[in-house]
Amino acid sequence: MSKATKNVKAIRTARAKRSARAILIAFMVQRQEMGSVRVILGYLLGMTFLALGTKDFLQYALETGEPVNICETFIVTASQGMACRFWVLGYLLAVGDAPFVKGNACMVLYRSGRQVWNTGMLLYVFLQGFLYTLCLAVVSVAAGTPFGFAGGLWSSPTYMLATVASNGIAGKYHIYFDGAAIMEHMTVYQAFGITFLYILCYFVFLGILLYLCNLSLGGFWGLAAVSAAHLGGVVLSFAGSLHLSPAYYVDSAGSHWRYPGRMLVLILMMAAVTSAAVKRADIQER
Repeated sequence: MSKATKNVKAIRTARAKRSARAILIAFMVQRQEMGSVRVILGYLLGMTFLALGTKDFLQYALETGEPVNICETFIVTASQGMACRFWVLGYLLAVGDAPFVKGNACMVLYRSGRQVWNTGMLLYVFLQGFLYTLCLAVVSVAAGTPFGFAGGLWSSPTYMLATVASNGIAGKYHIYFDGAAIMEHMTVYQAFGITFLYILCYFVFLGILLYLCNLSLGGFWGLAAVSAAHLGGVVLSFAGSLHLSPAYYVDSAGSHWRYPGRMLVLILMMAAVTSAAVKRADIQER
């Protein structure tokens, strides 16, 4: 075996070890944080807003006398703007302690190094966003189970909501669903998955923005940056320029992939900035 081959293998082994350590750090922080009152309250806040959002749709489904697909509750509720305006508040409360420096942080930093620790924190933000979104999705499916069926087919009540009867239903039940295109081009399972992805991207974007600003500038600036970004998104959603639901972007050309693609670019750019910021950050246990 040549010296160059040995060096390549050594580099790959070192990278694998660093990746494994970062993953372990992320799960360690997740285990610590899930027992926090702040995180529990964040999840409960998200469930409260979810209940407020699903109530009207389930009442509409009940009064139609027709079953709905159990996945449609999540899809339709996310289209109301609840995810962009209110669901995110619970997630921000859950990750509000960024950059999560407490307990044995100094020991972890000493043993793993700042870059590995930073990667672990970024993975934790993603992991918390995924679990929070998954919790919302599972609870919404469970709430819709007594009213419907499983499968990839759309229901008649949702079809009416998205087409001819939309105005009358919106006025009576205070719900709307501009989903004619998504119903044409996607099954319910596909729509459920892409809706989950949209919400997850938005949550992770705000979570990493909060982490970056808190790491480099301090807690006040992190809160200010996230508040400005979130309120800006809310204003754009009211103006019709930005939506968190893929129902507004789906067409035969695959336009619904543009939003997650742009969010991924922003997330990767902020992650790269954290790699530089963590070198200069004054990391102290709380």
